[in-house]
Amino acid sequence: MTFEHKIVVGLAEIKALIFECKECGARLSFPPEKMEIFPKGCPNNHRWDSNVDLSDSGFLFSAFVSCLKKLREPIYERVGFKIFLEFDQPKP
Repeated sequence: MTFEHKIVVGLAEIKALIFECKECGARLSFPPEKMEIFPKGCPNNHRWDSNVDLSDSGFLFSAFVSCLKKLREPIYERVGFKIFLEFDQPKP
């Protein structure tokens, strides 16, 4: 018999949106009410737009954050479904 452990998180349970630098691991964390669309870069001045044309991607990041903020508004609790995010349980 196989058992799987999953973590399921509702949008209202998201405590922060975290941007982490791939180069140094520095993080910028924003609570949902103060989420930035796309931080300008790493707090340690590493570029986050290296070798990427962000003209389209910047829009996608903006759309993701805007939708996440909007879906957390109370009016969207009245729809007939909920959205959850599922993650594998972290391995020790």
